[in-house]
This record gives sequence, structure tokens and C-alpha cells, in this order.
Amino acid sequence: MPSVTLDHCVIHVTDWERSNAFYTKVLGAELIARPVGYAYRFGDRQLNVHGPGVQPAEVARLPVAPGNSDLCFEWRGPIVDAMKHLERCGVVVERGPMQRFGAKGQGTSVYFRDPDGSLMEFMSYAHNPKQRTPAFGNRVMVESGDKPMSQAREAPGQHDPTHLPSNIPVPQDDGAARHLTGMKLPDLALPATRSGAFNLSVIGGRAVLYIYPRTGVPGVDLPPGWDDIPGARGCTPQSCSFRDHFAELKALGVGQVFGFSTQDTDYQREAAERLHLPFPILSDAELKFTRALNLPTFVVAGETLLKRMALVIDDGSITKVFYPVFPPDQSAAEVIAWLRSQA
Repeated sequence: MPSVTLDHCVIHVTDWERSNAFYTKVLGAELIARPVGYAYRFGDRQLNVHGPGVQPAEVARLPVAPGNSDLCFEWRGPIVDAMKHLERCGVVVERGPMQRFGAKGQGTSVYFRDPDGSLMEFMSYAHNPKQRTPAFGNRVMVESGDKPMSQAREAPGQHDPTHLPSNIPVPQDDGAARHLTGMKLPDLALPATRSGAFNLSVIGGRAVLYIYPRTGVPGVDLPPGWDDIPGARGCTPQSCSFRDHFAELKALGVGQVFGFSTQDTDYQREAAERLHLPFPILSDAELKFTRALNLPTFVVAGETLLKRMALVIDDGSITKVFYPVFPPDQSAAEVIAWLRSQA
């Protein structure tokens, strides 16, 4: 086999000043001045940059253009730290966290864009303690720290879904649910863990729908990095909160309470029976309801999951949206407080 490593690749930018600021501040690059333009260096790897004034001698058959690059950078440490870093830099996370496959195997990634629209990715392998060395320089990891991932909170095979760790990350309001208030629910029959199926668009009176990513199963390990995804952990405590406050919700005029996720009904039924839930859990395994309302989602291990929220529904329309929901075990109490404020 030849002895070969990656030395550099090429991107194209339209504005030196804003691109230099982005690649140094957000990605931690060392700015290298060239006779015309700049390069961005990460340890012993480099991005050569085509931009204003640069006339490259050799180009690809389809030359790289602004906004059409796709680059992944390793982030050493929890992916939540990468998200906090992007937030401090004023950079919007477009997708993630989600499970992806990189040079070191399975990792957790978030996606964002450079000023010209090229796709950028931070990938963390921190859930695997054997893989902690950066593959693409080390300047981008300066602010990430080197804390152990929260996957270590539970020993293998010892998962307790009723337990809510005290140090899970807090989800931020990304604006993904702002469009929901006032929307009419789609005319869809959703399979349920009891009583067949329900069409929320035709249910009269007031209902509460709490939405969660996925419930865990006792003794079954969570997906790698699950506890480090803001808002992921806590589906069972959220369900238990609505179970424990069910009578109080009914007394406040709530005719129906439903749980809701993208797992299939058989999976949901195990949790509903184990937790003795006095209400049905609705399944949107085909994502028809989710897509009709454009509900906020994230992807883990190839599975599309819903971000946690709660909805108050009156005569088939959304009256109130609770998003994000944190801590999840206080979800029902938050709804009750709002109901009392409206009385």
C-alpha cells in the first residue's frame, strides 16, 4: 500500500473578510497569508482557498464554487459543547445532533454552513473513550474541553428509564415550533396503544398532546451519546408526569390526554403498560402527522425522532405550544400552571 495522507483540499469563497473571520473564529483555523488571498490551516492539514483575485493554475473538471463544498471537522469532547460554541459564534445549527459515520467510526454530528453556504459538520467521537485524538488538526477543539460523555452515567445493561440525570444538557429554543400556534391538526387517524386509532382533528373540546423522542426500556442501553443530545433524555419521566397529574388535568377541563412519538404501537404499548398510563400513546411511525405540521425532529442512528414538546388543543386546533420542554418531569406541571392562568 502507498504511504499517503491528506495534505489539503480546496474551497471557494466570495468575501475574504467574512470568510477569514468565520474559519478562524468558528473553526479555529490558522490564517495563512498567500501572495494573493489566504489559506486556512488546521495543524498539518490545510484548506487552500480560491477567492477574489486568485487565478488557480489547475482546477477540477467541475471547479469548486462558492457554497458547494461539504467538509467535516472532528470536535473532541461532547457534541453539546460544539453546539454551545456555535451558539456563541452566532452560527445556526441546521440539523443534528445525529449519528453519522466518519474516519473513526460512529460519531455524533451537527451541521451548519459557512458564509457562502458550504455545508460544515462537527463530528464528535467522544462517546467512545478510545477515540479522542483529532484527525484534522487540533485548533478547532480549543474550547470544547475534554469532559467524559454522559454515556458513562449508567453501566452497560443497567439503564433505568425512570431516572433523570441531574447534568443533562438543557435544550434551547431554536424557533422550530413557532409556526404551530393556531394551526389546524391534519385529518389523520393515528394508531394508539388502546382504543384503536384517534383522529385529533375531529376531537371536540380540549385535549393535551405531549410529544417525546423515544422511551427507553429497563436494562437496554441508550443509543451512544443519547444523554448529550439536548432534550433527548427524560421521555419516561415526562410520561409519568402526565400519569401522575392526569386527574388534575381532567379537573381543569382537559377531556383527553395523549402521548405521541414516532415509535410503532407495539414498542409504545410496552411502555404504556409498564408505566400504567391511563391514556393512549399515539404512533406516527410513517411521519405523516409530523410532516403535515412540520414538527421539529432530529435523527439518531437513522431513526427520525420528535423533539420534546406539549400542545394544548381545542376543537382540533393548537391553542398553546410548550417548546422546548425542560426539565421533562415537569412537563405536566407546566401545562397545569398555564391552564390555571387561563381560568
